[in-house]
Amino acid sequence: MKRYLTFWNVVGVVVLLLGLLVFFYSSPNRRSTVVNLPQNVELPEEPQEVELRLYFAKPDASAFLVERRTVMLEPGESVYQRALDELVKGPERTGAPLVPEGTPAPTVFVRDRVAYVDLPGAYAQLGYGTTGETLLVYGMAYTLLDLKPIEEVRYLLEGEPAVTLGHLSLVEPVRRRR
Repeated sequence: MKRYLTFWNVVGVVVLLLGLLVFFYSSPNRRSTVVNLPQNVELPEEPQEVELRLYFAKPDASAFLVERRTVMLEPGESVYQRALDELVKGPERTGAPLVPEGTPAPTVFVRDRVAYVDLPGAYAQLGYGTTGETLLVYGMAYTLLDLKPIEEVRYLLEGEPAVTLGHLSLVEPVRRRR
């Protein structure tokens, strides 16, 4: 009868088990990508008038046009959410809208000077080129970065960390210029 429990068979099984152990513990599917989104900002208790700086595209999509808009915040309304709601409505004067009419506004969560912009699935289907995506992502980010104390903006797509909308990488946050 042949011997199955030889030195080299034992070494092979140990190497196999170590390889499987390393594989399963380094697998990206085992890492949690959950982002905890509760807000830690104070909401106004009384109506409050605020001035927003909204970043829209120039008609030729070569740069941004800043539109100042004064809005009245209702009690319990977030200035960050209202800023993106106004941005999605489009410009009141010159400038081009960043998203087509009827596109839902993203949801904004703020935690420790970081704004998390949760884009609805419709944003992944816009079919913008590189310029359009750049104007969209940075238009939202600059609008939020103008509101204190936001220092960086991160993007989510339907509640998951966004990698891209097609062309532009969203892995790194957009930060305030120093």
